[in-house]
Amino acid sequence: MNRIQATVARAREAFDRETIAWAIVPGTAAVLVTALFVIPNYMRALDMQDEAQRLEAVACENISQRNNLQLLERNVGALREECARRCRPLAEGAEHERLLATITRPTDGTVVREQSIRTGQMITVDGIAIGGPVQRREVSVEMTASFESVFGVLDAAESVDQLVTPRVVEIVVLHGPVEQASMGNPAVRATMTFDEWFEAPKAADRKEARR
Repeated sequence: MNRIQATVARAREAFDRETIAWAIVPGTAAVLVTALFVIPNYMRALDMQDEAQRLEAVACENISQRNNLQLLERNVGALREECARRCRPLAEGAEHERLLATITRPTDGTVVREQSIRTGQMITVDGIAIGGPVQRREVSVEMTASFESVFGVLDAAESVDQLVTPRVVEIVVLHGPVEQASMGNPAVRATMTFDEWFEAPKAADRKEARR
């Protein structure tokens, strides 16, 4: 009887060891597979996800910058059109007499009794243009003439296709209404000062002019 019990005990012990062995080996293999393959792949997947999110953010930023650039280009185009429509260009060096020819009036003793025009020195002005310095010249006009002739000079200066800014306009009536009516030729004394703007000549042009 003791032998039978001992044999049964040994059989159970062997069975238990085999069962335990068969249970541990697959578990250990699963742990090894997880450690060697699943976890590294999972970490790489996380890195790839982070990289995908970073690239998506960069792509969104590039799209936003491109849209902003297109908007700026449209705004610049609109501003250039507005500038061409409303702003006057700077005169070039060969156009110094354009304003003088436009505002000069022949004196006839009645409509324009007298007119004198003086021009100042050309002065270089820095810091008011993007392309470089510009030059300014003062043009002073004194005339005794009818109101229409005086305002005609102002209109002519305004119509010149270059930048001209009026700085001083003074008009003095020479006679009262009764005297003007009796004389039949009312006249005023006008003093006008304009600033005429030019592109500053390039260094090569200045050297050529000094030769």
